[in-house]
Amino acid sequence: MIIIDARGVHSFVCKRAPGRTARHHALNDLIARGFASAGFPVTKEPTGLFRSDGKRPDGLTLVPWQSSKALCWDVTVTCPLADSYVTRAACEGGSAAELGASRKEEKYAVIRLQLTA
Repeated sequence: MIIIDARGVHSFVCKRAPGRTARHHALNDLIARGFASAGFPVTKEPTGLFRSDGKRPDGLTLVPWQSSKALCWDVTVTCPLADSYVTRAACEGGSAAELGASRKEEKYAVIRLQLTA
């Protein structure tokens, strides 16, 4: 079942919208291929690396990126027309993306490595 709201943006903001997972995986693949084409080997959904809530990042470079540390990423798509962003987005371009980025940084403030035996 597909639900459409008056502005036609429901599929971008609903967690149960069809295609949401496919779009997420497509973006994650695009990022991984970008690193690979630049000569940086990566792994997607690395095992043993977790956020404080137990979820994993979407990818990790297999060689040090900066300061002898690997780079990890997590795909997030923000819709500036979502109720939680629309007021700010109307006043300042890019504010929805900036707010989404700061929320993501908070989620990944502590990443722990869980070694499997």
